[in-house]
Amino acid sequence: MQKVLDKQSKNSSLRKEKVVAIKIDDTFKNRFALHEQGIKSLFFEIYGKSEDIQFQYNRLVETITNAYLQRSDFLKEKDALKTEHWFLSNAITGMSLYVDRFCGSLQNLPNKLDYLKELGVNFLHLMPLMESPANESDGGYAVSNFRKIDSRFGTNTDFENVVTAMQKDNMYLMLDIVLNHTSHHHEWAAKAKAGDKYYQDFYYTYSDRNIPDQMDATMPEVFPESSPGSFTYNTEMQKWVMTVFHDYQWDINFSNANVFNAMLDTIFYYANLGVDILRIYLETNGYYMSKSTSSSYTITINKTLCASIYTRHGITR
Repeated sequence: MQKVLDKQSKNSSLRKEKVVAIKIDDTFKNRFALHEQGIKSLFFEIYGKSEDIQFQYNRLVETITNAYLQRSDFLKEKDALKTEHWFLSNAITGMSLYVDRFCGSLQNLPNKLDYLKELGVNFLHLMPLMESPANESDGGYAVSNFRKIDSRFGTNTDFENVVTAMQKDNMYLMLDIVLNHTSHHHEWAAKAKAGDKYYQDFYYTYSDRNIPDQMDATMPEVFPESSPGSFTYNTEMQKWVMTVFHDYQWDINFSNANVFNAMLDTIFYYANLGVDILRIYLETNGYYMSKSTSSSYTITINKTLCASIYTRHGITR
């Protein structure tokens, strides 16, 4: 186990690896040792046919390890106080809200926490905050940058101030994370459009209508009037792209281990900002793929792998 932990992969696109010394404490070592076999078994079950499976697994371990190393002492202490199913406590009263409609911006939200506490609220679910194109946002669910707060709500610093204020008031925070698709303006999609095969494989892309036609035969249309069909032809790539929702939302290809590792790193990014819970939005293409093609259960089993890493593994609880 330590041999794997001490191996840190270099840039994935260059397919290089480098052994580095990683200082980790016994808490992490023991926790990882307890769950490593389950995580590895699931990962190899999903991605075992990949030629670079060991490289990808090393990247996974690196991502998990780095997330723990980057987690603040304050958050680790907070983790230690949480019981296994803390979020089921009847002492928690939650509220979902749109920041702009509730108080105008993230900058104003800390001033509203006393009011929320008076109502008995100690858990906030903030609706989508990440950057999305103004006219193609789908209510914030067409994310163009997973690590940047949309200017309509404020800045990353404003968000960090909200997190700090909520922590001082012993309040919990939940955000939505969109794992099903990105905006076609996302960096990955932009590189795919420019002809980068590495990033084209981050999405479900097809040179002809063979597989899309098979899938369309069984896939119900989500928005039949405004966005009929589940595939959109992109003239820049000259390929069909899976777009189950709107044509500007490109479905992410989780049969690609590079995608899984990249999205897991994003999950840990939010966790290390101090977000207590992430609501996963959403998992549709795994169901459709299982009914239409031979890549039977990649997305479904990925849910189990995420749970093993993110919840059982206990990095953020």
